[in-house]
Amino acid sequence: MRVKELADLAETTVRTVRYYHHVGLLPVPPTRGGVREYNLYHLARLLRIRWLAESGLPLAAISDVVADPGVPASPNAADELREALASVDARIARLRRQRDQLADLLESARLGRRLTPLPERVAALYDRFAALMPSEPARHALEAERSMMVFLAVHGLLPASLDDLLGELETDDEIDTVELFSGLAVLATLSGPDAEATLDRLLAITASMIDRHVGAITRMAADLPQGLAGAALWSLVRRLTRVAYPAPSQQRYLDLVVDQLLSDRRIFVDPLLAPVEGLQ
Repeated sequence: MRVKELADLAETTVRTVRYYHHVGLLPVPPTRGGVREYNLYHLARLLRIRWLAESGLPLAAISDVVADPGVPASPNAADELREALASVDARIARLRRQRDQLADLLESARLGRRLTPLPERVAALYDRFAALMPSEPARHALEAERSMMVFLAVHGLLPASLDDLLGELETDDEIDTVELFSGLAVLATLSGPDAEATLDRLLAITASMIDRHVGAITRMAADLPQGLAGAALWSLVRRLTRVAYPAPSQQRYLDLVVDQLLSDRRIFVDPLLAPVEGLQ
């Protein structure tokens, strides 16, 4: 039979057959009158190659697995098949995660919610705070933080205990949050004594909020990665805040807030556990 008939019987293409010749998976048949003549041996081997490929085995491994009838598989066949199975299992796990995410997105769309990687409670909180902001610069400062939270959520870096903190928020926290983002926006325009006065006021508000929610903040700190992974996370957050709040006075406030947190023995009982090196 000619190559086109062989390809049709194997439900593949002439190009694929020729590629299998090129990589050594399918022997090249003898020619008659300058034309290659394939037989049932070639068809059976081609079908076995296609069967293995469709099972998820990479072409590079098929040569160790495919065997002619009556010929035992290569000693490497079990290892190749084991690796292929592990690869398929990993793809299945990814597909399950994708399916779960799509199901969540479908439910959100069905309920008329905004499609966002943030947990619904977090997204609703930012929506509520945005409506409370008294100025466009304050809303812009809040949205910059929301964007950082989206980045962390997409990368799976939001601590599970964040929900505990959100559950504790009350009216005083809303008032303080409005003050913080309003002040953070104003800081970008200030320098000298005015900036220092605003900075002191914002730090006092921050300290008050930490005191009110020290338990939930401590649980969040415990959920964060430790060691090198923790240092990498803090370094990443620092880079994001530098982009979100580029004014020197804003950056100074954020650095001092981090100092407040990392030096608080209620949150980091052992200072050596605080990922300080990630902030350098």
